[in-house]
Amino acid sequence: MAQIDVMERPMRWTANAAGRYVAEASTDADQFLQRAAALGPSASITPFQSTEWLRAWLAVVGPSAAVEPLLITVRDTLRDEIAMLLPLVVRRLCGVALVEFADLSVSDYNIPLLGPAAPSTPGAAAAAFEAALAAMSEVDVVRLCNLPLTAHGRVNPLALVASTPSTSVRNVTTLPRTWDDYLESRSRKFRKALRQHHRALDALGGVRVRMITSPGDEATRLFGKLDEFQRARITALGKRYVLDRPCYAKFYREVFTRGRAMLSVMDSGDRVVAIAYSLLHRQSCTTVRLAHAGAEWNRGSPGIVLASEIIRWLIERGVEQFDLGAGGYDYKKQLGCEAQPLLTVEKALTLKGRMALSAWSTYSGGRSLVQSLTAKAS
Repeated sequence: MAQIDVMERPMRWTANAAGRYVAEASTDADQFLQRAAALGPSASITPFQSTEWLRAWLAVVGPSAAVEPLLITVRDTLRDEIAMLLPLVVRRLCGVALVEFADLSVSDYNIPLLGPAAPSTPGAAAAAFEAALAAMSEVDVVRLCNLPLTAHGRVNPLALVASTPSTSVRNVTTLPRTWDDYLESRSRKFRKALRQHHRALDALGGVRVRMITSPGDEATRLFGKLDEFQRARITALGKRYVLDRPCYAKFYREVFTRGRAMLSVMDSGDRVVAIAYSLLHRQSCTTVRLAHAGAEWNRGSPGIVLASEIIRWLIERGVEQFDLGAGGYDYKKQLGCEAQPLLTVEKALTLKGRMALSAWSTYSGGRSLVQSLTAKAS
């Protein structure tokens, strides 16, 4: 098992006022990941909490942004069991120590890893969260974003203490047993449009779709194409594209080599038309990157066709849930995904933190301002 080098602090247990929960804060990533693995696969509610995802993130993405791990274990003293594990980091922004999830905009949803004593009521969640806060030292602001209310039938404890809506939503659907059932669940307009998209692609030379789950030279080439397609689209919108920077490129490839991801590729002859990058986790599939060649292919809507073929492939293999990730795009609704709210917890722990939150919120679109300040590493 690869070691993750961090500066280690002495560990300590702190309790909340009621004393039921105690929390330990550490920077020892290997110990934290061992605890996560010991809880079993049911502890990671979405793929963004899996040990494979977190290990790659803590080893590759975090160091590139000079963040410090703040890995918190919360225990229920009445049951003497782990309540939750919080994979957090500390960032320094304009002299403000900001705590957030190990994310930097690559994780669509944030949920603690849930132990056998995970709190499931507002009162218990608040007490456990207070214990976690008490374990944080020299911190000004805690900002935990993109918190789903529930996932896979489990309650997100942090969502129970959140009061601020995120600027994004979750897009998820339960898959039926057959492809015909899926088509029947969609509107007549969608079914007609999908047939038209296929005819347009046929007129351009026809396409085939493949699912790739094994690393190799072809996967390396496809990652380069995915970056090329996404870079062209993002820069055309006048935005900065960063996912092809070395740390992100290495991170996505590392997760793929661990067998937890899939590349879906649409080809026309020897040309790549569209690519998607999806995470496979607990009978669910979450597509986090999707891009296509554009230009003359636009009239065939290759992105929608590729997403529909991913759904067909998943249904044929008995996968129960399809998630198109965060973001309020209309095509996700067309494909049957239901928009579910995401929440944010913001809490100032010092006077400096209160002043920072106030300053950020005074700007027009203040939440987008702080998100841009805390977004992908440069």
